[in-house]
Amino acid sequence: MSTLTTSIRTRSFAQLDTAGALGTPDELDLTGKTPEELAEIAFPWPVDWLFPPTPWAPDRVINLYAGAGGWDVGVRDVLEHDLDTVGVEVHKDASATARAAGFQRITADVRSLDPKHPALRWVVGLVVSAPCQCWSPAGKRAGQDPRNQELLLDVFTAAFEATFGHWHDSGPCEWAGECLICDDPEWDGYSGYTGPLLTLDEVRVPIAEMTDERIGLVAEVLIWALTLTAQWDNLRWLAMEQSAAMPESILDGLREELWSADWCSAEYRVLDAVDYGLASRRKRVFLMAARHSYVDMDALTPAEPLPTTTAAEALGWPEGIRVNTRGVRKTAGGNCWSADKPATGITSKIRGWYWEHDKDRKFSLDEAATLVGFRNGYPWTGSRSSCTQQIGDVVAPPMSAVVIGSLLRHSWEKPLRRYLSEIYNHTAPEPEHVLAA
Repeated sequence: MSTLTTSIRTRSFAQLDTAGALGTPDELDLTGKTPEELAEIAFPWPVDWLFPPTPWAPDRVINLYAGAGGWDVGVRDVLEHDLDTVGVEVHKDASATARAAGFQRITADVRSLDPKHPALRWVVGLVVSAPCQCWSPAGKRAGQDPRNQELLLDVFTAAFEATFGHWHDSGPCEWAGECLICDDPEWDGYSGYTGPLLTLDEVRVPIAEMTDERIGLVAEVLIWALTLTAQWDNLRWLAMEQSAAMPESILDGLREELWSADWCSAEYRVLDAVDYGLASRRKRVFLMAARHSYVDMDALTPAEPLPTTTAAEALGWPEGIRVNTRGVRKTAGGNCWSADKPATGITSKIRGWYWEHDKDRKFSLDEAATLVGFRNGYPWTGSRSSCTQQIGDVVAPPMSAVVIGSLLRHSWEKPLRRYLSEIYNHTAPEPEHVLAA
C-alpha cells in the first residue's frame, strides 16, 4: 500500500449525502473579542466577514487573480451594482492600482490562502482570472502540451477528492479489505460522499511535473469553488475568464467536476469585446456557473447590436493614423494596424507602439486604458512597463458587466451603452505626457 493510501486510511470520514451536506464546523465564539483579536482571527479578510451579513448587505464575493480592477469597474461603474468584493492579487502594483480606485485587495499568492477560512462562510460569488500566458498564442503555449493537460485534469479530479471525496453506496464493497470506507471501523453503513480524502497541498502535487507551473493556476477555480461548496454550501455562482485558446477538454473538465458537486449549471462561451462596443479586439472564453439555477447564456446577447467604435473615434484622433507595433520587424501578421478600425488586441507591448508617421507619438496610459474600456484618469500605479502590463492583463470592464450582469440576472445592456457613450463620445483632451519606458 502506498504512503498516500496509508495516510488516507487513517483519516475519519464525514459522510456527505449531497453537495454541501457536510455541514458547517462549530460556530466561532466571538463573544467579548476585542477589535484587535477579531482582526487577527479574520486576517487577511475583512473583520465584518466573520459575522452573518444583514439582509440588506451586498453579496460577498471573492475575486482571485483580481488584477488592477477590470471586474470591479464593470460591476461598480458600468452596472452601478453593489457587491462586497475582496480581490486577491500577487502583483503589488496591480493591487495598489485597484486600492487607489477604491477596491479591496489582499496582496498574496492565491495558493497561500485557505478557502476553509471562517471569514469565507457567507461568500456567495467567486470570480477567477488565472494568468493566461501558458494558453495564449502570445506566450509559449505550454498549456497545449497533452502531458500538461493530462496532469491538469488529474489535479481537477484530486480537487474533488479533497472536498467531496467519493460517492459510496450503502452496502459493503465487493472487495473486502480494500475499501477505505466500509472497512473503516467508524463507517455508519449509509451512502453518501465520503468527505475529504486528500489535503489541498496533495491536490497541487502534480503541478510540479508540468513544464510551466502557471498551467496549474487554473485548478484554483475548482479548489476554491469545491471547497467553499463542501465547507459552507453558500457559494451560488462562479465566473471565470481565460484565453480563448484554452482547450475545450480543460473547460469540459472544469464543468464536469462542478456538475459532480451538484452545481446546477456550468457553461462557457468565447466572447470578443469588440462585439460589445469596445474599441479594441479582446477575445476571451468565459465560464459561468450557478449552484441552484441554470445559467442563461442567451442573456449574453444584446437585444440590438452595440455600435462599433474605432480606435480613432475612441481617442479623438484624426482619420488615417496607422499604429506601428513591431518597429522594423516584419511578420506574417504585419507590424501596423489602422486606427480607423477597432484596435488590435491590447497587450503590455503597447508601451512601445507609436504612430507610423511619427515615432515620437506613443500611447499615453489613458489612451491605452480607454481602448480596453476604462475612463480617463484611472489611477494606474507603478512604472510605465508595469502599468501597461496591468492594462494588457486586465478584464475589460464592459465584459465584466455583461458576464456578471447575466449571471445575476441584472440588466446590463442599457448601462453598458450609457458607459460606452460616456468614455468614447467626447472631445478627447490633449494626451498626457508619455513617460519614458
